[in-house]
Amino acid sequence: MNPRQHCQEIIAAIGAAETVEARWPIVARLLGHMGIDQINYGTFGTGDRETADVRFLSTMRPDWIAYYGDKRLDLDDPHVTLVRHNNLTPYRWSEEAVRRLDAGRAKDVAQLSAEAGLRSQWQVTLPDMDGSPVPVAGMALGSSLPARDFAGILEGNEAALVTIAHLFHHCSIREVRRAHAGVPRLSPRERDALTFVADGRRIDRIAGLMGLARVTVEMHLRGARRKLKARTLPEAVAKAIHFGELKLGY
Repeated sequence: MNPRQHCQEIIAAIGAAETVEARWPIVARLLGHMGIDQINYGTFGTGDRETADVRFLSTMRPDWIAYYGDKRLDLDDPHVTLVRHNNLTPYRWSEEAVRRLDAGRAKDVAQLSAEAGLRSQWQVTLPDMDGSPVPVAGMALGSSLPARDFAGILEGNEAALVTIAHLFHHCSIREVRRAHAGVPRLSPRERDALTFVADGRRIDRIAGLMGLARVTVEMHLRGARRKLKARTLPEAVAKAIHFGELKLGY
């Protein structure tokens, strides 16, 4: 299968997978078949943008990712810095570019990343899905291959790989945020009841539609509010949408 066919298969797989847990290994495996075997999908944690930590889904060595996080290398990683500073243009990078960096922490982190296996990459910065143009994530479609070999993979496939990064992000960011915030999944009943609230239904009407007693509906809504750490039902609806538990337009 050629790279173009691989890209088409990956796009279809992203759309078919229902959860990020199912989506990530499929994408990682199919990209790996193309030689893109060092993949990092990084999202910012909460707090000030300049110092917020970065949390990864990654195919790189777990010990490297743990070390990266423990030492807060994201604060000096030149790729993360570009995301923090709103660089929205995809770009190609290879270990050969390390030589052009000024001596300092950024150069050290880039060199360590290359030594850990990230020798080449196609970097895509990703915006917030809630409408803000400010980047909230980045996806390094990287490889352990040298720059010349990686260039052959990229040739003619740059746009498709950008589409893959954006589609994965669009389908996954809310669920990733929910996991980062430690918010448990809503039960099907909690989700259904809250969906009816979002649709403007009153509790008595929701009870009729769900075939439940009013007190049972209230119990499910209390459970949803507790999981979402929401004081009111409108706040619970907003948080459920933010974390991907409810879909806009329902």
